[in-house]
Parts: sequence; structure tokens; C-alpha cells
Amino acid sequence: MESLVRSLRNLGLAAPNGEQITSLVDADPQVEKRLAQQLAVPAQIDLMDSEDASAAMVDAALLTGATEAMLANYNRTLQQQIEALKEEFVKTKSPKPIKRIPLKALLSQQEALIRRRTDERLSSKSQSGSAYTPRQILDTDSVHCSTTAVSELQRMDFDELLAPKRFEGRYLVVRVVSRLSLYASCSFVGEIIPSGAPIPISIAYFTPNLNLYGEELDAMLPVGTYLLIREPYISTNYLGFGGPITGAKGTVGIRVDTPSDVIILDEDDALLADLCPDGSCNNSLSTLAQFAGWRQEGPLSRAIQRFLNQNDQDSCVPPVTATLASTRDIIRRFLRQERPGAAWREWLSAEKLGLWKTEMDSSAVADDLMLKVDVLVELSAFAEADTVLETVPLEERDRAWTCRKAEVSEALDVNLQGPSEGLLQRIFQTTFTDPSPRFSLGEFLGPIAVQQIPNAGRGLVLTRDVDQGELLLCCRALGSTYSTDKECDGVPLLRVNIDSGVTSTTTQVLAATRCIYKILDRPELATAILGLTAGPDIPNSKYVAKPYPLKTLPLSGDAAIQSGLHPPDVDALYVNGVLRFNAFGPAATPAAATGNDPMSRSTMPHPLPAILNHACLPNVSSVFFGDLVTTRALHPLPAGTQIMHQYVQGELPYDSRQSLLSKHGFQCGCGLCELDERDGASARHQRESLLATSLPPLVDRSQALLQNMQLAAIDAHQDMVAALLELISNLGATYNPARNSLRPDLADIFLRASKHAEVYEKDAALRLARAGAEATGAVLSANSITRLPDLHWDGAIQCLLMLAKLHQEDQAQEMSWIQAAIDTHHSMIGGGTVLFLQRYSPELYPVLHRLADTTAIPV
Repeated sequence: MESLVRSLRNLGLAAPNGEQITSLVDADPQVEKRLAQQLAVPAQIDLMDSEDASAAMVDAALLTGATEAMLANYNRTLQQQIEALKEEFVKTKSPKPIKRIPLKALLSQQEALIRRRTDERLSSKSQSGSAYTPRQILDTDSVHCSTTAVSELQRMDFDELLAPKRFEGRYLVVRVVSRLSLYASCSFVGEIIPSGAPIPISIAYFTPNLNLYGEELDAMLPVGTYLLIREPYISTNYLGFGGPITGAKGTVGIRVDTPSDVIILDEDDALLADLCPDGSCNNSLSTLAQFAGWRQEGPLSRAIQRFLNQNDQDSCVPPVTATLASTRDIIRRFLRQERPGAAWREWLSAEKLGLWKTEMDSSAVADDLMLKVDVLVELSAFAEADTVLETVPLEERDRAWTCRKAEVSEALDVNLQGPSEGLLQRIFQTTFTDPSPRFSLGEFLGPIAVQQIPNAGRGLVLTRDVDQGELLLCCRALGSTYSTDKECDGVPLLRVNIDSGVTSTTTQVLAATRCIYKILDRPELATAILGLTAGPDIPNSKYVAKPYPLKTLPLSGDAAIQSGLHPPDVDALYVNGVLRFNAFGPAATPAAATGNDPMSRSTMPHPLPAILNHACLPNVSSVFFGDLVTTRALHPLPAGTQIMHQYVQGELPYDSRQSLLSKHGFQCGCGLCELDERDGASARHQRESLLATSLPPLVDRSQALLQNMQLAAIDAHQDMVAALLELISNLGATYNPARNSLRPDLADIFLRASKHAEVYEKDAALRLARAGAEATGAVLSANSITRLPDLHWDGAIQCLLMLAKLHQEDQAQEMSWIQAAIDTHHSMIGGGTVLFLQRYSPELYPVLHRLADTTAIPV
């Protein structure tokens, strides 16, 4: 990708956009040709504007030809790298000794990598004013994750290395001797201890911040840091997994596939003492003030962890000298790095050492308590944070305390009863101004329990009867990632799995990285994330057999401190599988303004909501508000009911739904699928054909008429209704005669026909609007709704608002239909009348002006 982008920019062309990036891996020559033309178009337009038209045409043709050649070269290089990775897997059966490369040569190679990253960033800025550096990486199912404790491994040295080979039961100790280079994986040069032999190393999933560079990146693993790598894999192309596409060119080195295989060593670690009895392994980074910014615990935590690991006397503490200032700085640094677990362990370690009691000034005490609150809030421990806030001295409760108290109280309210209508309204509004909204709120768990469901794994069932519209869940994502996050903004990333052919985009890759570090930082989250299944082709993790937690609370006391000593083994392949089969991928928020860019989708790992099983005809509605998801009952449901939401929309054709669901390894047999099956394959295909060929031109004609209502003759509307009714009749013939009124494909067509019929016959418009609502599964009485829609809720709401509009001469009937629309909206989303009016504004639906006036709600 970097070579392709560089070549395009040398021709004065822009780098490919998101849609074009996803087309790059399409092997169809026509797709490649079309892509070349798209990439060359801007420059061709400039050429055509020149005075010499004939010369411009020649130049434009040459430009397109050059772009096609670049794409062909790109695809050739990509295929070479894919074949090299596949060949490497075959060669693992007969590995060969590796040659020692001089340190000077490896350092020179590493500096060249760093320069390329710098040039890439600078050249992209010079063209557009802001960095835009698309990247592509490969991955494979043949990845490694060590599950063996260091105590059960034996050390090895350079002269024992073979490539390609994974050394089970062994470990290497290396010292960082170069600066870092970040593509998607992070690379550097290390020296193997004790021989001092240099070797290049890459670590996949090193950071979710693809924009990290320079001193800030180098601080993650400064020169001099000692690392222990468990069961290392020696690759013939150490950058082939997470590095730039270079064809078959590769360098032998250590390829770390998951960060949990790496342990940072202190200078007083027993392993280093054995390796360097003369004290030559002097790690200056293990002082109280200095430490690696990647994966290393705080200095107090490390001291207490080692002490607790060697002593059972809880009352004793090691002799550690530390300052409050450095401890505060370290805790704040952990919070900036999204490592609240490490911050909490450092806080608890300082508390165990009595460090917080060394200053008695009330202002300093208040500052320290507020810092503790910050840590607890990041851990979502809102009840504990509230308790700490109450201990802040009265004379120190300033504006910051008041604001924090209000935030914590609101989060606790959500814990108890879910978000209020006012809070949901504010959250909804935030999505229009914030392209990557995240909300620090508590989670609400309604009357639900996790149970084993016959032939469906685990699911969520109700523990009591619930009413329609009742909130059942309100959960935050763990490791949420938006394409507009500053960590990946301007760095679209495409990953291709060479074994399965599955492609993943930026947010999927970085959400996996975030989840890995969430587990490493807070081991108590392992069951919530790794307790989910990773698809039919990956064996279940050990956590799947454990009881699934409804809620995960932070650890406390010595157990919390010790949890950082031996974090879980996190298999990156398994985490990616969990996200592929369980994470939600809602569309970009309104504020993101990303259009149809396929790279713009966010990735939202919601562990507990992921337990919900699928039904195309659901009984609950799950709706996203940024990184929050709320789940509400669509109908009254009795205790013991399994609540089920949609993985794919029920409005999609039956065969499309089943195809999309096939990756989950099951065929849906919900009520809607049963109805569609009874219609028969031939009838379903005929229905799809009618919707694809006959409906679009009718919609175009209808739009033109509705936009010029004043000018269109009545007979034009009558003709439009007749055409739409003919289509409805033809579609109706594709349904089984015994089928009920649930026919979601017809809802919008009925509504459109009603809008035209309103021009000349009110009764006909009323019948059509009612038919549209009933096609969504709604049951209507004379003046209201007696059963809410089963699906296509927005379409049903528009039909109900049409009925209200048609009854404007009778205010009571009008308001009755509006209330039916509000009730439907509440069961889907919640948020009360205000949120309803935010989504269905009186400007778009004038019939709602009276509602806005009577409720004194500004519009």
C-alpha cells in the first residue's frame, strides 16, 4: 500500500479513499480497471481543461495506463507476499539455522523503516494539509499465543534459533537497542541476552494508536528495556504479520503475534541477575520515576507484587522509597493511556505503603481523593467513587467536586433504573456534534439471566413478566473504536486474512487491540470477553465453560495488586474471532459525516448484549447511542421468555438474511423465516425481482410528484396510486394465501400510495395508511394501535403519523394516532416525547406542530 500511495502521489494523484481501499483486494480485472479510472479522474479533468485538447487526451490515456500498471504491480506484490506467508507455514516442518546479521546493518535497516514512516506522514500533509496514510496488512490463522508460565520454560540463546519455527517450552531475553517503527505492528531491534546477538522484532497489536510516532512512540519501549518473550516464533519475514506489504522480501526475526507473550523485566529481576551476575544488565528504566510506557506496571505495584508473591504476611510491606508527586504523575499517565487497572493497582500499592497519609494538608488530601475518584470512574466503579467523594473535606468541595458528584450520581441512577428520558435526549443530541461519542455512565441490568438455550448456546431470558417498552439492558462497549478517533484518524487500515480471505477494516483491527489491552490491564474482564465464542472454526476458550458474568466489578485489596503480576494469556486470534461473531458494527454517527465510506463503520464490543440470540422477527429492540446500547421489550413478554434481537434486518429478503447469518453457523427459524419459507423459493425470487426492477422507477415518479404537489394534476396522482396498487397486487401474489398481514416489503409502498391518494380521496388514503402499518405486524383499532409493530418500526411510525394527518379535523383522533406513534417509538428507542420530536421534527411532519405546542417543547 505504501508503495502504491507513493507512486500515485508522484503522479499528482490522491491516495485511494475508503471505498477504493476495500476494492484493492478484488481480483476481478474489471474492478481493477474501473478503480484505475477512478483514481486517475481528478488529474484527467485538470488535463482536459488545458488549451491543447488532443495532447490532453493522450496524456489522460497515458495517466490511466500508468495507474493501471501501478495497480497491477500492487496486486502482484500483494500476491507474492501472500504466497511467501503460505510457503513459510510449509517450511516450519523443516526449519534451518539463521545467520547473524551485524548490529550496524539492522540498525540502518530500522532507521530506514522509521524514515519511510516519517516521509509518509510528511508527504501526505504536504498534499492535503492533513495526514492521510492508508495502510494494508495481512494476517493468518496460523498465529501463536503462549499459555505456559515462565517458571515452566527454559531460556535459549541465538545459536539455538531456527527459522521458521516456534520454540515451545523456551523463552528469550532481549534488550531493546533501537528506536521503534509503527505500521500496524511495532518493530525494533533487540539484542539477545547473554550472547548480545542482534535480531529484529515485531509485536502485533502493539497499540491502538496508529498515529503514534517519534519520542512518544519510543517512550513505549525505550532503548535499554529488557523483555522476556515466551515461546518465540522465529519468522523468515518478521514484518509479514502487521507490517507493510513488500512482496516476498523479508528479514528473519522474532514475530510476536500477541502482546501477552511479552514480559518487561526489572533490573533486579532474578532472571536478569542469573544472566548478568556482574550486574551488566543495568535497566535504568526500573527506577520509581522512569518505566516503560508499554505493558509495564507502576514501580510501587511491581514492588508490592513481588513482595506478595514471596510472602504470605499481609501486614508486612517492603521497604520502598517513593514520593507522592511521582506516584500521582504515574497514575495520571496510566489514565491517559487508558490503563485504569494499572492506575488502580498503583493507587492500592501506595495505600498499602501508607503513602497517602504522608501529607495532612486538607487541600492535598482533597486532590488525592479526587484522583482516586477519577480512577474509580474509569473502572465504572461509581458506587465506590461516590463513597470516596463523600470523604472529601467539606471545606474543599469546590466546583470540580460538585460537577464530579453530579456525574457520579447520574451514573448511579442509570445503574438503578436506566437512563432517564432527559439523559437519553442529551445523549442523542451529542451524536450530532461528536463524531466519536463515549458516555461515562453506569450499566443497567433489568430482569434478565444468562441461561443455556437448547441448540442455541447461551442466551438471555426474563426473570419476570415485562411490559412493552420496558428497558431491559443499557450497556457500554468495552474497547469501542470509531474511524474518527484521533488514534486512527487519517490512517485507514485494511487487513486481509490469507487463509479465510476475510477482510477487516480499521476499527475492527483496533477494537481487537483495545480488547486485548483491556484484558491485560484488568484481568477480571477476561471472562466477559474471552467467555464469548469465536465462531464455529475456533475451539472455545477455557472461559466459555465458566459462569458468564452479568456485570464485572474491579478487584480490590491485595487480589487487585497481584492480578497485575500474572495477567491472562490473550490469544489475538480468539479475540478477533470474538469480535467478528459478536461485536456490533453500527453506522457512523451523524456528526462523523462519512457518507458511504465502508471504512467509516465503528466497532462496538458489547459482551453482555452479544449473549442475545438472533431472530429476524425479534421481541426486543436494540438501539445504539454512541458506545451505549439499550434494549427494550417490543411487546408484553412473560417470565422465562428468551429475549432475541436482530443480527440482520428482517426487512432483508429471506435468502439474503440466511446468507448473512451463515457465518454464525445456524439457519434462522423464527416466525418471519417460517412465513417466508412457506411462500416458496420461486415466489420469494419473484418478489425480489419485482422490488429490484419495478419499484425504483415508481419511486422516482412518486418523488417528482410529491415534490411538486401544487403543479401536479389529480389524475397524475390517481395514475400513481393505480401503478403502486398494481405492484402491491403483484407482490401480494408472491405471498402464501394463508400468510398473515406481516408483509414488511409492502409497508413503504402502501404509505407512498396513501400520500398520493390524500390528494383526491381521503378514505382511500386512510385505508392505504392502515394497510401500511398492518404490514409491519401492527394491530390497529378504529382510532389507535392495540399491538405494536413487529419490525420496520420507523416505517410503521410514518404510517401512524399519516393517519394522524388524515384526521386533523378531529383533534382527539389526530392526537390518538400521534400517541400511537409515540408509544411505538418509545418501545423501540425510549426518550419520551422530546426525543420523538427530535427524530420526527414538525418541520418534516407538520402534523406534529400541535403536539410541540401543547407540550411546550421548542422545535
